[in-house]
Amino acid sequence: MARSLGPIATFPDDLEPDIRLGEPDAVARLREVVAARREERGEHARWGRLCEAAGEAGLALTEYQLALRDDPDDVVALSRLATLYEERGETDRAIECAEGWVRIAPADAEVVVRLLELLITAEQFERAREVVSGPPARALGPEARAAWEARVRASASAAGEPEEDAPPPGLPTDGDVVWFVHLFSGRENVYARQWSGERGEGGYTPVREPLTVAVAKNHLLGSITVGAYPVRLDNTVTFFAFDNDIRKQALARARGSLAEARRIKEAVAAEAERMRAALAALGIPALLEDSGFKGRHLWVFLEAPEDAAVVRQFGTLFLRAHPLGSADLQAEFFPKQATAGAGIGNLIKLPLGIHRRTGRRSRLLLPDGTACADSYALLRQQPRLSREILYAAITALKAGVAPAEREASPPVPAPEPEEEAPEVERAAIQEAFPAPPPAWTAADFETNPEVAHLLRHCPVLAALKRKVEEHRRLTHDEQVVLMHSLGHSGAGVLAVNYLLDACVDVSPTTRLQSAFAGNPISCPRIRKRIPHITGSVACNCCFDSAPGQYPNPRLHLLTLAANAPATPPETVRTPPAWKPADRAKALRVLRIKRQELDAETGKLETDLLAYMESTGVAEIAAGEGVLRLVQEAGAPAALVWEAATTETEPGSAETAETPS
Repeated sequence: MARSLGPIATFPDDLEPDIRLGEPDAVARLREVVAARREERGEHARWGRLCEAAGEAGLALTEYQLALRDDPDDVVALSRLATLYEERGETDRAIECAEGWVRIAPADAEVVVRLLELLITAEQFERAREVVSGPPARALGPEARAAWEARVRASASAAGEPEEDAPPPGLPTDGDVVWFVHLFSGRENVYARQWSGERGEGGYTPVREPLTVAVAKNHLLGSITVGAYPVRLDNTVTFFAFDNDIRKQALARARGSLAEARRIKEAVAAEAERMRAALAALGIPALLEDSGFKGRHLWVFLEAPEDAAVVRQFGTLFLRAHPLGSADLQAEFFPKQATAGAGIGNLIKLPLGIHRRTGRRSRLLLPDGTACADSYALLRQQPRLSREILYAAITALKAGVAPAEREASPPVPAPEPEEEAPEVERAAIQEAFPAPPPAWTAADFETNPEVAHLLRHCPVLAALKRKVEEHRRLTHDEQVVLMHSLGHSGAGVLAVNYLLDACVDVSPTTRLQSAFAGNPISCPRIRKRIPHITGSVACNCCFDSAPGQYPNPRLHLLTLAANAPATPPETVRTPPAWKPADRAKALRVLRIKRQELDAETGKLETDLLAYMESTGVAEIAAGEGVLRLVQEAGAPAALVWEAATTETEPGSAETAETPS
């Protein structure tokens, strides 16, 4: 048990020499004394210095904190705490103590220099500029003041910040502000206003009013800083954005090391540029922004409003295909919601305003990373993203999803239970058709007997296929109907997955893994789920009556013989009036479709070539002809199609060159 020390009111000078000599008994005695007088007032700064001399930094920190409890203006305690906090890597707390020190001794040049060094280490350049240009700098003298101004500029430039944080050149015109509101307006009945507290905390407050031209002008002038909620009340968006940022753990680590801070900031800039280049490779123009704090934003503006669900699908697929290369960083995509919903959703700070926490103005950047001299002109010139290119990008990203991710798809929702169909009926349908092709193509909708017959005789299924081809969209109920009508055979599974993959609002993991064994969805259930489709077509098929039989689209297959050819129905279309703009858009769409078909053809050719080479098969009979493998010295392998009905003339065979 520790012996009683009694009250200790004064500093024991006889203990200090032994402590400075490192005597173990003296250090132990020091710990006891400090612990015993914890609640007493006075002399804590002197005891803190003695703890430091004994190598007891933790005890010293506590004593200096107690000294400030007794006297918030204790200069010794403030100066020593600034040093100890800096040594522990707690730069923000060191700066807080140094600022208190400067407040008490503003004429002490050494104190001002100490604060400036800490601010530069923490990359708080805006605060450093305030010190250099404010009253504390009077203690430095003109020459030292100019030298510190140059050092702050050089340090900010080395850390990747613009040398100047002045407003953009010139004031925005009324037209500039109107265009800004047009580009960045999100939800119509609310915007957010940023705030920042004296201790560095900050956040946003919703303002339940429209984002007006007057509000936007104050944002651009720097009076306030606002953010927008991207999803509009009709569940559409007119822009989307990526936010590359530094994780909290990495940010805390960087505060104690200028070299680490620079490394992480360089990583943010490099990742943002890599992301911009990846978007450009998909044909998507993105505008790069320095957010004014620690991150980079990438903005993309749309030619026309698009459903937030489709845009969310793109963002999810893109971030999955292009993960960040550093664990210190994180990426967010806006909009974060697929619908406006009951709440107001997540906001993103709008560009060209002043970040309230740092005092820095957001900057639009050129592709080389330098600040744009005329941000308003850049906003006007920024290209818009068309729906065709967005949809083509989603298709390309969905095609790149790994098979393992596709296999991890959630279970397909089952419709309401139907009456049990007779075994004879199900057997007749299932045995009537050959095995499906190994992969599905657009041509198989016409050449596969089963699927072609269903699409010819069921106007609802044909309408769903047309909707995918024209709009690339399917609602949840439309997906269920398609799956539980076509998805009861191998060919049907391939056809359903082909259509789902073509939809821009359907996840790549939403697909069938095998054919359904139960009963297909009935016609009444279909009309209940998708009346907007059934009411627009002739959904009134007449089926032969049989005991236990209920109407469903697959009954049409009973009228098709096993070897019946699939002849596409003849259609008569009245050509529309010829309009150059419409024809130009049509050409653009057809070129995208041709690229998709070329990619599909190339994959099928590669698969067939690999199969024939690995198995030694030289030719494959395919009903209307024979596919032959041709290999000549010095030339890449080729697949040659020869028709079976006529004798092939030289040069008449269709050749598919494969990659060497």
